[in-house]
Amino acid sequence: MRILRRKRKSRTRKPIFLSRKWKRRKKVWRGIFWFALLGIAALPSVHWANLLLYQKQLQSTQPFLLPITLTKLGDRVAIVSPHPDDETLGCAGLIQRLLRRGITPFVIVVTNGDGFDASIHLKLHEVQIKPEDRMRYAKMRQAETLTAMRRLGLTSEQVTFLGFSERTLATDWLLNGNDKFVNALADCLEKFQPTTVVLPSRYDDHPIHAVVCSLGWSSLVQLVSEKRLNRMPLVLEFLIHYGEFPRPQGFYPSLELLPPSDLILTARWYHLPLSQDMRQKKWVALKCYRTQQLPLSWRFLKSFVRTNELFAEPLPLTIQPDRKSETRSLLAGLDITQIGLDPPNLARFVSQKPKQVYVSVQLRGRANSRFRYGVRVWQPNSNQLLTLRLDSNEERELTTDLPVHLSSPAVITAFTGYGKHILDVAPLVLMDGVVDERN
Repeated sequence: MRILRRKRKSRTRKPIFLSRKWKRRKKVWRGIFWFALLGIAALPSVHWANLLLYQKQLQSTQPFLLPITLTKLGDRVAIVSPHPDDETLGCAGLIQRLLRRGITPFVIVVTNGDGFDASIHLKLHEVQIKPEDRMRYAKMRQAETLTAMRRLGLTSEQVTFLGFSERTLATDWLLNGNDKFVNALADCLEKFQPTTVVLPSRYDDHPIHAVVCSLGWSSLVQLVSEKRLNRMPLVLEFLIHYGEFPRPQGFYPSLELLPPSDLILTARWYHLPLSQDMRQKKWVALKCYRTQQLPLSWRFLKSFVRTNELFAEPLPLTIQPDRKSETRSLLAGLDITQIGLDPPNLARFVSQKPKQVYVSVQLRGRANSRFRYGVRVWQPNSNQLLTLRLDSNEERELTTDLPVHLSSPAVITAFTGYGKHILDVAPLVLMDGVVDERN
């Protein structure tokens, strides 16, 4: 008897371009394609939007810019740079102008710039960074600075490297109160006896720049109080990092460098015009920093080759805004928006002898117990760390009582951080009128 077997139906495979998996992939790649296409199409719009914002900023800030006279600076100008490249970004034109008038400036570079891990990985081809790699990278940056200064007309004798590590400077100064930084900078300035000192801006987004500003003012206060300087020199500050500053970012050598609109009333802003030849020399000097020529940072650095340079002479404020409109951290509780003295009126502070004077620090967001908030109060023969506490009525305001024997001059530096990492710094310099007579 013949057994009939049931024939199985042969399953035919669908072509791959009809499968569900392929259709899903196709949708994803189609979305990526259109997103990239829209991004490319939007680039001109972003460019023109930046130019429109630049024109608006030009109209609002240009009337406040004052011409700088080199005779006001005197014949001994010291430039304090936080990293090996900031002296070129902010002061290459000033250096050329001074040399043309027969004045030789003195450049002091505070840190080695050894905290730029992305550049160390790319330039030294190291996966894991060792201490010797940071030292090698520091020497590379110092050599770049010396080459750039030679392009501008300075010799190695006019450049001094203090050699501090960028990775430990903020912690050692603000948390540990190590005075070696103030003493080293003060010794250099004493030898040079400057008539003008150019410091990084107190409003700079980069915490190391703000820390060096605090150290610079502290050194000058110490020198004057100990009569190692005959008088307080003129102090100017230059800005590097601040949100979208400079606007527009990129290589635009025919545009002006403009101060941020929200800082225009915090200082007297001076502009130093640069000729085409001076701009070209600045560009040549800037190209000497090969370690900084990375895809993300190089476009920013080229933004400082403009028709002028900016310098700010800070006003004696006791309530100082600190980048209210600029977001610097994803965690709003780490951003300082204002530091001030209460009571703010210095004359009233002296005459009425208030029972308590304190420093008030405002944040962009709510304070968080996991973060660290503090104030370093420095004055001659006194260096104290105070802990900020949350105000009972405000979630974004922190306060601390000032020392009993506070007298001007003094440098009050507020900071926020996580663990041992300092993430935001806001210095407040009190130069005159503050006398605490409570005994």
